[in-house]
Amino acid sequence: MSKFILSFFLGLLMVGCISSPTDDKNTLIGGENDSLLLLDTITASAGYYQGSSDLSLDELCDLAGQNLEEKNYAYAKHYLQIASEIDSLDSRVLDMRGVLLLMTNRSQSADRIWKKCIQKYPGEIDCRIHLAELQLTLALNREALKLANELIQIDKNRPEGFFLKGMAIRALNNDTTQSIPYFQQAVDLKNDYIEALDMLGYIFAQRKDSLALAYYDNILKLDPTRSDIYFKKGVFYMAKKDWNKAMASYETAIKMNPQDADSYYNLGYVLTELKLYDKARIQFSRSIEAAPRNYKAHYGRAYTAEMLGDISNAMADYKEVLVMRPNHTPSKEGIIRLNKLMSIK
Repeated sequence: MSKFILSFFLGLLMVGCISSPTDDKNTLIGGENDSLLLLDTITASAGYYQGSSDLSLDELCDLAGQNLEEKNYAYAKHYLQIASEIDSLDSRVLDMRGVLLLMTNRSQSADRIWKKCIQKYPGEIDCRIHLAELQLTLALNREALKLANELIQIDKNRPEGFFLKGMAIRALNNDTTQSIPYFQQAVDLKNDYIEALDMLGYIFAQRKDSLALAYYDNILKLDPTRSDIYFKKGVFYMAKKDWNKAMASYETAIKMNPQDADSYYNLGYVLTELKLYDKARIQFSRSIEAAPRNYKAHYGRAYTAEMLGDISNAMADYKEVLVMRPNHTPSKEGIIRLNKLMSIK
């Protein structure tokens, strides 16, 4: 469960945004505040539930957790509802209810559930982890740091406390230096802690430190299918102007994920730097196929077309960029250059 939620929240933190909490207006299930609030559209086959009333609390919790990880929220809702009828205050039930509320856009109720869980079970771990993650996404960084410190005091061998402390310190101080030891401690406690390895890779890549590659390679040893890590390696090599290794990394990422618009775009950028404009234009076109609203790829394709003397297609792409980004200065300058060329001819 924690691995799933940590990955979810790390994704939110990386992109730097989260939806605002919404008011909870749906029907309460079970008759108590902050119970299983769910979208009315979530339904499931009744046949799937046959015999579930005979399951033990442990079995129900296991099934609810499995369905949460698989994003089968209707089934998770069903098993949690039956589990709540057996013991609505069981710490596992409270924790997963919070997860389900969050996954169905009920962040305020998730917050209340997890706080209720912590109040009833002062030594409980998972509710604290999930509440700290939520607070980080809402930029409640001091509250998250407090919870992380509590997690470490409760169990200094749990890596999540150190990871979350690193995230909170990084957000509070806008400085990665102080956060590095906590991410490293999380990895020391759990060698396959991919989220912590990824964060360390990101930090050292920002510094153009080759130690980033060691962290990325460790992730790939654990999961060779991570196309996003090959993309990040490509970004690192590109920053170092190691064009051949950058191209190899992007090509591997694309093989794993043929819809990777960013890898196509960056590969096109590298080829442009090498003045291989015909090959670059192909990659920009592929990026556009994967993500039609990718204005950067349209600009790249316009520029490479211009360099190849294809004025009409270059003009079309520059104009397309300005439809998406009216104030995009490089495209405006490109159109000016093309107009001058056409007036000379």
